[in-house]
Amino acid sequence: MSPEPLLRVADLQIEVPGETGPVAAVRGVGFTLQRGESLGLVGESGSGKSLTCRAVLGVLPYGCHAAGGTITFDGHDLTRLPVLEWQRLRSVRIGAIFQDPASYLNPSLTIGRQLSEVLRVKGGLGRREAKARAHELLALVGLRRPELVYRQIPSELSGGMQQRAMLALAVSCDPDLLVADEPTTALDVKTQAEVLALLAELRERLGLAVLFVSHDLDVVAELCDRIAVFHRGEIVEAGTTDEIIRRPRHPYTRSLIEAAALAEATEEVLDGVHS
Repeated sequence: MSPEPLLRVADLQIEVPGETGPVAAVRGVGFTLQRGESLGLVGESGSGKSLTCRAVLGVLPYGCHAAGGTITFDGHDLTRLPVLEWQRLRSVRIGAIFQDPASYLNPSLTIGRQLSEVLRVKGGLGRREAKARAHELLALVGLRRPELVYRQIPSELSGGMQQRAMLALAVSCDPDLLVADEPTTALDVKTQAEVLALLAELRERLGLAVLFVSHDLDVVAELCDRIAVFHRGEIVEAGTTDEIIRRPRHPYTRSLIEAAALAEATEEVLDGVHS
């Protein structure tokens, strides 16, 4: 008998504002995620994958709402959760990182101040303990001079360093689940690879379950055990990473694989030209 999943999404319906009324943007989406497992949601922009993740986090954009279905986390129905309970859950048991870390970091506060406040308010640490733990977390995510980064504001960091700082915030209270919504999209290829390797390392070290969102099938395949393919608000195909990559059944999945292969071939040609 398989264990109860950490996260279960069942028949999720999400509506967004339209010109003549609500429009169904996510229709009947369902999947499970076990503890320590990684699931990739892949599809083009507007396919519903990010809306689904935001519903899991309880942060749907203004005007959007879950019109049906359930989201169950560790046996608790999140769709019925009061706002105060959501706030206690996020950052403690569910961490999150997004595409543009600069938009989620306070530009006027140092990284250390932001990290220490989370550790004190949500982690219950004292001032001295929070500072020491913040240094440990900044080192954990691969920032080479944590004592310097601790004193810096976000604008003094590169995009890759900002994303690492966001990761430190996301895992600061030892969450069970990390939601990663397009976290490598805005990064260059080298930094993208470094962040993916870091995510894999943190998942292994901390026992994290990871819900990873991307439009890039290659990126998802590198990190995830299973893949769910989104198209026009629905999951059209799901399976292990090997099944999806080697034996795709749906035409849309095949088109994603072909596009990824074409992009890789083009990159190889360009590398040859510039070498």
